[in-house]
Amino acid sequence: MMSEQRLSGKIQTVMGTIDPSVLGATLSHEHVLWDASFLYEEPDDKESTHEPVKIENIEWLRRHGVSSIDNLRLLDENVAIDEVLRFKRAGGGALVDMGNVGLFRDPEGLARVSRATDVHILMGSGYYVGGSHPRELAKRSHDDLVEEMVRDITVGVDGTGICAGILGEIGCSHPLKETEIKVLEAVAEAQRVTGAPVNIHPGRSQSEPMEIIDLFRGFGGDISRTAMSHLSNRHGLDVDLTLELAKTGCYIEYDSFGNYQNPIVLPEKTFFALSDWQRIECIQEFIDHGYLNQILISHDVFNKIDLHRYGGFGYDYIHETVIPMMDMNGMSEEEIHAMLVENPKRFLQFV
Repeated sequence: MMSEQRLSGKIQTVMGTIDPSVLGATLSHEHVLWDASFLYEEPDDKESTHEPVKIENIEWLRRHGVSSIDNLRLLDENVAIDEVLRFKRAGGGALVDMGNVGLFRDPEGLARVSRATDVHILMGSGYYVGGSHPRELAKRSHDDLVEEMVRDITVGVDGTGICAGILGEIGCSHPLKETEIKVLEAVAEAQRVTGAPVNIHPGRSQSEPMEIIDLFRGFGGDISRTAMSHLSNRHGLDVDLTLELAKTGCYIEYDSFGNYQNPIVLPEKTFFALSDWQRIECIQEFIDHGYLNQILISHDVFNKIDLHRYGGFGYDYIHETVIPMMDMNGMSEEEIHAMLVENPKRFLQFV
């Protein structure tokens, strides 16, 4: 099952390995086919929760997204193909689907979407947050989990022969659950064996991104091959926290472009989700501090209402809206190219 020689220097998509030079503009953190219904929270307005996503309830859904089962699922490949084609037409080349165990991983579905759109799609391995973990995970051994993740990457997922290209998004809660710690330790070992990149979803706390990096490094994880997600929704405008994280050498991911500005309640403080302009200003500060080569950007499409079909921004939003905003803010073409092309190309390669 050792495949370091075969994968080293390559990027692994659901259609097979490719040379990094053909990847193109890449969204580093998305969901193409997903089911996050385990996150469902029953609202006071129980009548609204059973309605399908439609234009008449989109404003309610923007504020109560987890209170609609329909909003938390996208299993229609035809819709996915239409949405990914918009990204392709805007100039996109690749995207990373962060679905793994807990978020409905569909290797064959992703392969069909990739084939129909001619967009490179990478698939995740590992486990999402503890609330989605299967009950038997607590009894499984470290070696068993490592073997599963290595098999996902080197042989294929669930007997399909379609291989994962990243360990992620590895879910963490605040505080960390025992099974999440077990998974993190196994991910570090699977990364060492395969040379795969890792993406981590931190729990809802300002301190947790750094705490997880320290823990993962203690398990032997390669921090220089690891991306920390959702930083605009964990650190907000506290840029010093993100700068401290960047000093560890990990990739810092701003993946909420286009998302609605709802309140974010963390143990340390409450703040509104950043606007896209604020995200750009934060990124500019990281560039000014010399961290351009560690920045990844994306949308994290995770609700049906994020898609054009249902009144959302879609996978082409960064190309159509954010890049012009970055240009207005004074970012150079070279800096934008680095974040969308060069950094993903380097990060997603196996070593």
